Amino acid sequence: MLTTIQCQLQSSLCQSRKLSTMQYCPTWLSIATCLCLLWKTRVCHFLSVVDSKYSPVCRTTLTSKLENLATDNTDHVSVTVDIWSDRKMRGFLGVTVHCMEKDGERIQLKSNLFSCDRFKGPHMAERTCEQFEAICDEYSINDKLDYIISDNAANMRKAFTVCFPIEQEVHDEDHLDDPELWDDLTLEDQQTVDAAIAKQQRLLCFAYTLQLVVGDGLKETKVMTPSLSTLSKISSLLHTSTTFKEVFEAEFGGRGIPAAVNTRWNSTLRQVKAVIQCDHLKLCHFLEKAGHKELLFTVREWNKLKELVDILKPFGATDMTQGEKIVTISLVVPSVLSLNHHLEQRKPQVHFLSDGITAPFSDPVYLKAAALDPAFSLMWVEQHVLVKEVAQRVKECRLVLGNEHEGSPSLSRVAGRVMAVPASSAPVERVFSNGGIILRPHHAQMTDRLLSNSVFCKCNAS
Repeated sequence: MLTTIQCQLQSSLCQSRKLSTMQYCPTWLSIATCLCLLWKTRVCHFLSVVDSKYSPVCRTTLTSKLENLATDNTDHVSVTVDIWSDRKMRGFLGVTVHCMEKDGERIQLKSNLFSCDRFKGPHMAERTCEQFEAICDEYSINDKLDYIISDNAANMRKAFTVCFPIEQEVHDEDHLDDPELWDDLTLEDQQTVDAAIAKQQRLLCFAYTLQLVVGDGLKETKVMTPSLSTLSKISSLLHTSTTFKEVFEAEFGGRGIPAAVNTRWNSTLRQVKAVIQCDHLKLCHFLEKAGHKELLFTVREWNKLKELVDILKPFGATDMTQGEKIVTISLVVPSVLSLNHHLEQRKPQVHFLSDGITAPFSDPVYLKAAALDPAFSLMWVEQHVLVKEVAQRVKECRLVLGNEHEGSPSLSRVAGRVMAVPASSAPVERVFSNGGIILRPHHAQMTDRLLSNSVFCKCNAS
């Protein structure tokens, strides 16, 4: 045992001496300024001394990763944008880019992180716009940018109204009735049509908007407030009292009740689902025995919780709109119309949500994406599902697409443009999640530049 410890100490001392003699090596000093030296023999030797199991990345791999960020093979891109604060309350502006790119004969969806740089000072719209434009200039995507997807925060709304000042002021409905507009076009005419098909503009994050809709609906249902409050107290007990949790798991076979998160409406749904899976009488007996009679559910409250699950359950299917490796923009209109139809059927229970959908997701880009997606085509165009606001736009969209034929280059360009638009800002939110994982508590002293570079490498690794 003593011999083993002595060997380890000698090995550690030997390595320290090697590092000490190499720390002023000119080759080592040049690492910080020139990545191209990574394949040099002396640098590789130094890295092997630092960690014998580490295999340095070759220049070819680094170059290919950087080239993969380029958008030279596409004419249209969309981005997701958001601002994040780490555990040290430092702000970072995240920007991800999304486009359709040709890979030989195949067309694939491409997604990369462009920036997760430090954002100092107040998160004002003008400063957000300024830093965003700097990122666009760096990657030369100003002329290719079609859509910006962000949440509905006031600074984001104002920032990208500055970027796209005419985003919702120009309407082209009067021109859609002209069938000659969609005949075979010259290259110059086609560029004009492309500009009219997809104006540069900001789109709402579908997941964020859905969170607001469901959240506002739950706030308006005052009759559910006592039941949800009681449920929250039971969940709190399970997460703060070890004795209560042990007895609960023993009584209900290891089940638990998750805590609700204010920014995630589906966490409330999961919480309600978890409690109604328990037997009502058994749960009441357990709470009474544990000395919490004030937390008992009446039969009426229990039935209301079941109705709430029945109402909100279909909303869970919209999680697919937060994907990154699949087309998501085409899911928005079918999802919203399906949810509207679901709520219309339950009007007696959902007066607070019976107004139907409003303007945000009746934008033509959502309709075009749904109509051009082979998974949906025009199967979702059913009169008993459509609401009046969408019906007119669907008619216009069908008028446009009805003049196209299969294999049309014009239609292919439209599909390539709109299909690349993400339905939500979830991609940039995942970037921030990676940042939170990298900046763990015992790495809290990491500099903002190192954190930004680490997040950039992590998110663009694949």
